[in-house]
Amino acid sequence: MSDRKALSKDYKERKQVGGVYAITNTRNGKYLLGYAVDLASVRNRFQFAQTTGSAVDPRLRADWVAFGAAAFTLDILEELEQGPEQTPAQFTDDLKALEALRRTDLDPTKEY
Repeated sequence: MSDRKALSKDYKERKQVGGVYAITNTRNGKYLLGYAVDLASVRNRFQFAQTTGSAVDPRLRADWVAFGAAAFTLDILEELEQGPEQTPAQFTDDLKALEALRRTDLDPTKEY
């Protein structure tokens, strides 16, 4: 029982790492920009999508089918650790701001 309590305590005390990411089609240069409060989940979803051949996002589906999963890359553009006094809403707001900043550096005509 103490192992379960320890695991639960560790989970609750883990550092939340979010960030901004881009999924890029290496064949045509189009990209999907996003943010997530948990970057590990984004990496896992992308890896699962590549393994199963299913598009990670509906906006990519046509090109995913046309070019294949190998034509897409996942790049983490910014990482941000949630502060100890930061609420989930404040953390999300910070991630949205980071995404908006990154968006200004990218060509909007290439976005999915």
